[in-house]
Amino acid sequence: MKKELPKVFHNQINKNIHNNASVFYGKGENRSEEVTVDEIFKLNQVYRTNTKITLKDKVIEKMIIGRTQNNLITFDNEIIPIMDILKIEVL
Repeated sequence: MKKELPKVFHNQINKNIHNNASVFYGKGENRSEEVTVDEIFKLNQVYRTNTKITLKDKVIEKMIIGRTQNNLITFDNEIIPIMDILKIEVL
């Protein structure tokens, strides 16, 4: 019992198509830009902003979710004093 599948219509393409001439794939690039704490909160999406924070004694990569008057709040509930931040970069 051998059945043949029905024929499927497909239109012939008689011209060259160049719709993917400029493709950019940026995964793997590590771009960061130095910003201030106030500039981070002027962004549209503050929640879960990946940052690289240089403190007085160490460099950490944290996800910022909020801010109080004097501190930054990270995704893992760590409090970082703003006065201890030397440089902050958005990843």
